[in-house]
Amino acid sequence: MSARYPVMLDVSRWEVLVVGGGEVALRKVRGLIDAGARPDIIAPEVHPELRALIGEHGLEWRQRPFRPGDTRGHDLVFAATDSAEVNDQVGREAASKGSLFTLADDPEQSRFHVPATIRQEDVVIAVSTGGASPLLARRLRERLESVVTPGLGRAARRLAGAREEVRARWPQDEARRKAAWHELITPDFLDAAIAGRDYEVELRIARCLSQS
Repeated sequence: MSARYPVMLDVSRWEVLVVGGGEVALRKVRGLIDAGARPDIIAPEVHPELRALIGEHGLEWRQRPFRPGDTRGHDLVFAATDSAEVNDQVGREAASKGSLFTLADDPEQSRFHVPATIRQEDVVIAVSTGGASPLLARRLRERLESVVTPGLGRAARRLAGAREEVRARWPQDEARRKAAWHELITPDFLDAAIAGRDYEVELRIARCLSQS
């Protein structure tokens, strides 16, 4: 039985550090930016695409090797160098300072793992096999991509706005508000959202709000 507990972190509020500048670090930084983080980066050199991300998002890049004390002040630490020795050093220091950390080459010693992820607007699906088979997790993610579409992401964003409209429509009737959501978010609504039929999604929301 896996001892792992899935959570969603609001990394936009966290101090994040990525040690390393290769393709693994590039993937980590991309995912962190997509989630709203502004990670600091430590590496003597970086992948050209990572250099572009650093410039585009104004990230801090310390162009040098990792030094003792570099993890200080960081809540989340990614050790993503091509040196097991350096990654271990990063992990040991992060652990001593109470930071969450992951080592690219040593999942057993990591305090957390990054699952295979699909992100469409506010809809985020994470798939993990507990480290048993990263390839299986990736294949499951690929299968789910046919369902977690851009249209579904847009529908979720629209529903976030509709929450205030529903509250305003039935301000004193919690039971009616709950009923409205159940009447709105049906299999047909999901089908329209997944297919990207935005007009139908909007029409269904309007019909829901027009009911007495």
